[in-house]
Amino acid sequence: MLFAGCDVGAIAAKVVILDEDQILVQGVMPYKMLPRQAATEVMEKALAKTGLTLESLDGCMACGFGRKVAPFATGHVPEVLSLSRGVRWVHPGVSTVIDAGGQKIRAFNIEPDGKVLDTVSNEKCASGTGKFIEVMAKALDLSLDGASQLCFESTDPVLITSQCGVFAESELITHVNNGRKRADIVAGLCRSVATRVASLVRSLRLEQEVAFVGGVAKNAGVAEYTGRELGVPFADLNFDPQALGALGAALVARERHTAAKRSEG
Repeated sequence: MLFAGCDVGAIAAKVVILDEDQILVQGVMPYKMLPRQAATEVMEKALAKTGLTLESLDGCMACGFGRKVAPFATGHVPEVLSLSRGVRWVHPGVSTVIDAGGQKIRAFNIEPDGKVLDTVSNEKCASGTGKFIEVMAKALDLSLDGASQLCFESTDPVLITSQCGVFAESELITHVNNGRKRADIVAGLCRSVATRVASLVRSLRLEQEVAFVGGVAKNAGVAEYTGRELGVPFADLNFDPQALGALGAALVARERHTAAKRSEG
């Protein structure tokens, strides 16, 4: 039995295809096209790697802000549900999830029975999100991977105080013009993002273990500073933190298919 999950986020489309309990393929594709095109392309690439077709799938669920435009999805699933399923599948001990994505930050607790409680989120400001980091990296003429690694070369991180993305970029440019090292500027940026994430998460009761997921979690500098800010270690998920929503959506597709078969019987 084959099941797929597609997470159409704000700046990347993700897909995971399962064969029962085995992950056949996973993919993450940053995009600047329409969400429908991105969803179609990332699914086509995943299917091509396995030699499968859409008709081979027994179910496919979509999540993310663009979930309703995925043309191949057989249903939709809320992001928090898909994330909770995906995280608990790769690490059953996780009780708190921090999700920092392209356009928003959220955090929630998971009860032992899998029920999601105590959700907090910030969707009004881009500060601390993946889009914010992308814009700042571009201003420094750095790739996202380059910015992530350069952070650890810093010896004296700059202080970036602005919470608005526009003003933060202005601060960043001022530091560049003042001759500050790029490593110190990047470290200051990572610490600024971590502060925004931690500020939101502190309104939630942290339960061990804590998972940091989403595209921002792939930035090693931000992850390091966020852990320091909160005073907690993050669980080692051994999975792409940006693809966990897609994994969870595939698991939900499997659950619903199984439930439908039981009701038919």
